[in-house]
Amino acid sequence: MLKKFLACFSLLFILAATNTAFAKPAEITGINAFNLDKETVRIEISYRGGKLDSSDVSTSLNFGILSVEMHNTLPGRVSRVSGTQIDSGARDFIDKILANETQPKLTKVQIQFKSFLEGDVQVSFEPSNRSGRKADRVVIDVKTNAVKDKPLEYFDGGDKVIVLDPGHGGSDSGAIGPSGVTEKYVALEVSLKARDLLTASGYQVVMTRTTDVDVAAPGVPDSTELQARVDKAPSNAALFISVHCNAFSNGKANGMETYHAPTAVQGARLARLLNEELERLGGLNNRGVKAARFYVMTHSQCPASLIELGFITNPNEERLLASDDYQHKLAQAITNAVNRYFNQGGFD
Repeated sequence: MLKKFLACFSLLFILAATNTAFAKPAEITGINAFNLDKETVRIEISYRGGKLDSSDVSTSLNFGILSVEMHNTLPGRVSRVSGTQIDSGARDFIDKILANETQPKLTKVQIQFKSFLEGDVQVSFEPSNRSGRKADRVVIDVKTNAVKDKPLEYFDGGDKVIVLDPGHGGSDSGAIGPSGVTEKYVALEVSLKARDLLTASGYQVVMTRTTDVDVAAPGVPDSTELQARVDKAPSNAALFISVHCNAFSNGKANGMETYHAPTAVQGARLARLLNEELERLGGLNNRGVKAARFYVMTHSQCPASLIELGFITNPNEERLLASDDYQHKLAQAITNAVNRYFNQGGFD
């Protein structure tokens, strides 16, 4: 009798496991954020084709970014943003919402708030409601009275060492804009401003140059100059960021972009975060994240990225890049990206 019982139990376990393995994932059909009341933002994630419960959904609120992992789901059209809606009131708190399938049947939703949040997040599950034209949905309530005075970029750097490399300098002006603004000047100004912000956040910052000089010596081969910059990084450096401006013969070329060395996983992560923050605060056309074999990246002993802040050969972007206010925005973007690198990894 015991053998028969065990055999039946084993069969039921196998059938249950098989059904779970082949269960049809739920498709996320929309994400809607709105103010529930003066103190609460509600995010409703609608879905169809399956049933979700607390075992499928987990949340974490870290550094102003609410991450929602949803197992046994597909992102559907929300991965293209078309299914995402942020009502006018909620826009006072939410910057943007992103969704991406990070693994098969695993959707990660990110709600990026405009301020540093820490506090209460409540998750509930609501069934479909025909009369109210509501689909099955995951409901997430975030208490906005938890907004602190710390801005989104705040983080205790914990004495991590960040190397900032202002491109060119001294005998090498780099690219020159139509009104005479030089790449070496913009790169240095932005890097100095980023140094101050990073230092205020608790980082140790090493600059490859702090004035208008060659790092190695005037007239040396490029490889010697670039190696001198890499050599400025101490053995305990956490990140290496090289700051440049782009240029092209056609003055209409525009936008910013970030680079990492091929196959450099952490360098790619850094480049992606820099790219996101430059797009968010700088507002220029985003030319993307790209792999390249730039010397300072391939020879760096720590995760490295090279950023092109904009086209100095574009008259409009030259004016922006020369602006003290815009330089501060770019420096803040660099600081935000570094903070995010150590706080959370985005869609890793």
